[in-house]
Amino acid sequence: MRIAIASIRFDRKGGSERRTWNLARGLVDGGHDVSIFAAASEEPDFKAEVNIVKIAAGPSFLKVSSFKNNLLRMLSGRSDIDLVHNQIRPYTDGVVTVGGGCHAEYLERMGKRFTFLNPLHRVILKMEKDHYRPGGCKAVITNSEFSKKGLLRHYSIPPEKVFVAYNGVDLMKFNPVNIQLKRHEARQKYGFNDEPVALFIGAGFRRKGLQTAIKALWYAKDMEGDISELKLLVAGKDDPRPFLKLAGKLGVADRLVFTGHVQNPESLYGASDIYVLPTKYDPFSNSCLEAMASGLPVITTSQNGVAEVMEDGVDGFVLNNPEDAAGLAAALQYLSCEKAREETGKRAREKAENFTWEKTLHKTLEVYEKVI
Repeated sequence: MRIAIASIRFDRKGGSERRTWNLARGLVDGGHDVSIFAAASEEPDFKAEVNIVKIAAGPSFLKVSSFKNNLLRMLSGRSDIDLVHNQIRPYTDGVVTVGGGCHAEYLERMGKRFTFLNPLHRVILKMEKDHYRPGGCKAVITNSEFSKKGLLRHYSIPPEKVFVAYNGVDLMKFNPVNIQLKRHEARQKYGFNDEPVALFIGAGFRRKGLQTAIKALWYAKDMEGDISELKLLVAGKDDPRPFLKLAGKLGVADRLVFTGHVQNPESLYGASDIYVLPTKYDPFSNSCLEAMASGLPVITTSQNGVAEVMEDGVDGFVLNNPEDAAGLAAALQYLSCEKAREETGKRAREKAENFTWEKTLHKTLEVYEKVI
């Protein structure tokens, strides 16, 4: 098959982007011809045709709408393409993978009112309305049942056209042995000694629940054991100042270390003992799966699609309320015991071994066959 993959960005800088990259590589390795259509592209380390789609300069809504319009023009002359696979957004009526979830669901869960005032929201919601309808997209792939339910709650797309393909993880890159080799150097880099370290990764600190993690540090100050010395390592592209201000008010600012965006997160997992993501909305967090594969116990929320493959209290912990800082602190205290941490991390690794990019690719190819 010749597959066109449409993504406004084609790189490995985010979770959805890495999923797209791994899909394209897997298709090429399987003998399929892949054509990338993107406004900006990293040079692929596999054989694929890259087509740059011009976009308008200016605000985000113009970039998205111009990408869609110019993509459609470029595809109209390509009779050699068997199937178009849209990534993140439904630019065409082909197959769509909604890695970041349904935008209407995201806006509702984040409590974003007056969305009509933001032209970007209007553009994306119109795209969803145009394509998530009977007779619209040929198929939609979500990365969790949680994400699928959100999509079907807002749009009348036939349920039999919506498929779940969980994200995969590179089990060689993210594994306890490799991570342990990076531990000493990584902990020295960030100034850690023997104290336990919790790791938080995510662009969009407020949505990912950083404020809850900081409040949990405040609760942990009065708890027994090593938890009272816990440090929080924070990675991701966002403004740290509001969160440092909150930490200062709570008297825990000295327990935070911000790294900014980190391209290769393996060293972060190596520096850490526990992974925390008290997110308000995450269709399926790649970082949680990477942490599990690295042998780290994970604490997240039921608003994260990865929670549906976890067993609360066995291979990690799942909070029902993303603002439950006391519950997060209690889970951290339990995991401050080295034996509990090791046992939970071991089971997390065993669970992660069920999720490979090969399985994601196989499920995606099944959807292609149904469509074609």
